[in-house]
Amino acid sequence: MSKERRENPIVTRSRAALIAAATALLDERGAAEISVKDVVETAGMSRPTFYQHFPDLGAVFAAAGLARLEQTLGDLEQPTQAPSGLEHAFAPTVAAVAGRMKQHAVFFHRVHAGPGYAAYHAGVVAFTAARLRSEPLLQPWAEQDDVFWEFLAAGTVWVINRQLAAWCAGRPEPGSDLSGIFALLLTTETTRTTES
Repeated sequence: MSKERRENPIVTRSRAALIAAATALLDERGAAEISVKDVVETAGMSRPTFYQHFPDLGAVFAAAGLARLEQTLGDLEQPTQAPSGLEHAFAPTVAAVAGRMKQHAVFFHRVHAGPGYAAYHAGVVAFTAARLRSEPLLQPWAEQDDVFWEFLAAGTVWVINRQLAAWCAGRPEPGSDLSGIFALLLTTETTRTTES
């Protein structure tokens, strides 16, 4: 008889409390100004509990960034139709994503600039690649390998991070023509596939 392994609710709650504490602290100040002591005190936890869940501050900051990203974008509807072609479908989608992230621009910028950047960035690229791969308009390319999707996702993430940094610095929004880039890549890929 096999038993399903269930997550201990106390473990789940303590991890969630640490992530919530890190999120609240990153909303207030930069990562360099936050210590493990700050996180555990805000969460009402102990240092040993922190280290049961996370090896360092970078890991909890990355977890906080990914949790907020999923919360912010979880219900974002993907376009199912591009009125004048595939190449015009992505600029509005990227604008919608950036618009939702704008309300937490400082938070995301702090996570991006903090010690957990590498893990956060890898998680965001994986999240974005999965979203792109499931995008109804991109189903003709769904069978492409992971590198294809990671490439598209990494570029998208870079453009959005640049946008967030501009907002945080009070600079005008940089222009981004991801629709043209997607059109070039996907049209080229379609041509290459049909010629094979």
